[in-house]
Amino acid sequence: MKEEVKVAPGYEKVKQVLENPVWGQVVTRFPPEPSGFLHIGHIKAIMLNYHHSRMYNGKMVLRFDDTNPSKENDNFVENIKSDIKTMGIIPERVTYSSDYFPQMQEYMKYMITNNFCYADNTESEEMKLQRDEGIESVHR
Repeated sequence: MKEEVKVAPGYEKVKQVLENPVWGQVVTRFPPEPSGFLHIGHIKAIMLNYHHSRMYNGKMVLRFDDTNPSKENDNFVENIKSDIKTMGIIPERVTYSSDYFPQMQEYMKYMITNNFCYADNTESEEMKLQRDEGIESVHR
């Protein structure tokens, strides 16, 4: 007999959304790029992520995808925080992709050194042609 999945009150009708969730261990994230205001697609995404975490007494992280500094603006960061607060969404924590750059750099060095991946500076047009024709990059 299958074990009954525990969900927070009010979520009983939609408890079959996640496969084998563990109470208190579901973590979701909402990763907006702080280069504009939230639109209806953002609202849908954050509501789904927030409520999926709440269903199982989990956490939702607001992680700003601040990897394109030429487009980003602190005013958008503050506006996004204000907008989600207005919707009653309180993230467990707020992080920024750039907070993890040193860690990501170490992971990439490890992966490249151990031949799990490679860096390729082939021109985009040539790379597309190689991909279309099944030709491996010389950098592989």
